[in-house]
Amino acid sequence: MSTILNEVLIANQQYSAAFGDKANLALPPARGFAVLTCMDARLDPAKFAGLAEGDAKTRHAKLMGSSTLRVRTIAERSRLFSE
Repeated sequence: MSTILNEVLIANQQYSAAFGDKANLALPPARGFAVLTCMDARLDPAKFAGLAEGDAKTRHAKLMGSSTLRVRTIAERSRLFSE
């Protein structure tokens, strides 16, 4: 197993073990907000938007256009947006 894969699996186990009350976070997101961003690995939507876990949906669109429309449609159907 590669070093990075091993590190990711260990981090995931630690995150899962400490998940606790996060299982009770609101669905849909508490702040009724979505962030649609590119797949740039340098971006952390929660950090640049000041969001905490459970606040918003975040999606990375691989292609702007049909993917963006699909994500927006799914979000609206799930009543994520209340415009």
